[in-house]
Amino acid sequence: MSNISVNYMGLTLTSPIMAASSGLTAQLDRVVEFEKAGIGAIVVKSLFEEQIVNEAEFLQSQSHDYPESADYLHHYLRQNSIDRYLKLVSDVKKSVSVPVIASINCYSTGEWTAFAKDIESAGADGLELNIYSLPLNIHKKSEDIEKEYLNVVAQVSKQIKIPVSVKIASTFTNLPGFVNGLKAHGAKGVVMFNRFYSPDIDIKRIRIFPADAFSYPEESLRELRWMGIVSALVPGIDLSASTGIHNGTTVIKQILAGATTTQMCTALYKKGADAIRQSIDDLHLFMDSQGFKNVSDFKGRLNYANIDNPEKFERVQFMKSFGSK
Repeated sequence: MSNISVNYMGLTLTSPIMAASSGLTAQLDRVVEFEKAGIGAIVVKSLFEEQIVNEAEFLQSQSHDYPESADYLHHYLRQNSIDRYLKLVSDVKKSVSVPVIASINCYSTGEWTAFAKDIESAGADGLELNIYSLPLNIHKKSEDIEKEYLNVVAQVSKQIKIPVSVKIASTFTNLPGFVNGLKAHGAKGVVMFNRFYSPDIDIKRIRIFPADAFSYPEESLRELRWMGIVSALVPGIDLSASTGIHNGTTVIKQILAGATTTQMCTALYKKGADAIRQSIDDLHLFMDSQGFKNVSDFKGRLNYANIDNPEKFERVQFMKSFGSK
């Protein structure tokens, strides 16, 4: 049978399918179930800096007359949240034998970079940084935003020995250049792409409400384009495809485009561990039918550098399809 193990950021994974950070990866019974189904690695549910900061600020706003008490509560809340997260990472690590990758959802430097050391001590095999702040300052330049990301990655990478990956959005001006910068500042992997909360509008009740949080298979096509381009232009860094990874076909496509791994989230909520088993069966079937013994035999075979007509990844295809209509 074909060998579907891969090396991601120096970690050996039994399959290229990872469980993405979500509420499911905070549940020990579910991560054990995912491992039995053949998951390659677990990304533990993120610790959100924003949530901790907002809760602390709320406490301070309620304690005008007792600032010392507010400071104490602020410190306690932060430390309690961190301690609970470190215990979660430790518990997940004890529950499974596959690599366990912790996740921090942050938007600033400071104490969060030092916190990475605690995550390493808790037993995490790697750390996924989910760095994002919505750019709302019209006077702030795009290069300043990128420098903030690179600064966080550089500081965290210096603090720990375990590999660091960065989960990014698709909205950077020069995506290959930015990924290359992340690599230069210590990142061993990049996850493409983050899927953010999206607002929708209810025109009957005239209100804003959350759009569907789950992804759709078609959303993987955005990743497919950039996976093919970035994997060709930025060698030496492992790429993980996220968003729209619903089945084995999508897993295979992303690897052909250059991904080292893929991360499932919505599929696990909808189908549970069956989504993993079915995707692995599809992967074996594809590899056996094509004569591929290892994933490396077809990884990146259809990326930007390895096809005869790389313009298929470019906008020129739009002109060929619609330019004369």
